[in-house]
Amino acid sequence: MPLQRFYIPKKQKGALRPLSIPAMQCRAQQALHLLSLEPIAENIADKNSYGFRPLRSAADAIAQCFIMLARKGSAQYILEGDIRSCFDSISHCWILENTPMDKLMLKKWLAAGYIENNELYPTDLGTPQGGIISPTLLNVTLSGLENAVKSATKLSDKVHISIYADDFVITGASREILESKVKPAVEIFLKERGLSLSQNKTKITHINEGFDFLGMNIRK
Repeated sequence: MPLQRFYIPKKQKGALRPLSIPAMQCRAQQALHLLSLEPIAENIADKNSYGFRPLRSAADAIAQCFIMLARKGSAQYILEGDIRSCFDSISHCWILENTPMDKLMLKKWLAAGYIENNELYPTDLGTPQGGIISPTLLNVTLSGLENAVKSATKLSDKVHISIYADDFVITGASREILESKVKPAVEIFLKERGLSLSQNKTKITHINEGFDFLGMNIRK
């Protein structure tokens, strides 16, 4: 069934975040399918991914930042990553080909459309932010990001990662490593899934300047 579209305010003044809420019957069905999908998603998830996962929280992602950055010899530079309209932009083809669950049911949910002001709009991309199963679909989509980054670098580059849903931070021994190795690897990984980095929010900072992540400011 089509979803109901609502909008809630974002941090940025005047900006709104779209939420699409499934009908009760669809929500119940998604909860049932999630019972079988979640254990598989946990098995393939990245080691340092903390968002929307059982027994993990934002505090664990912050703790990983401490581990990555606290020592005297730790990396000094951080790539602050933000994926543009992540939930709304995931490729349906990629989700259908790579999500281990009932494909027919998944296709119906993804293509259900949404109702706004009594009009029906199609959904050709993404998964609804109000769907019960959507956070796990996002985790399945982003699983492998850590390996993609590690494969493009070497141990001496001091590359480590902390991921929370569609936000992540990646450390590096120098700005050049993050610009020439890490960022291209992330962009290639995301492009396969129909996603891209937000150029306005993605930036490289020094640990002495500090950065904001999950409502906290981290710095030396």
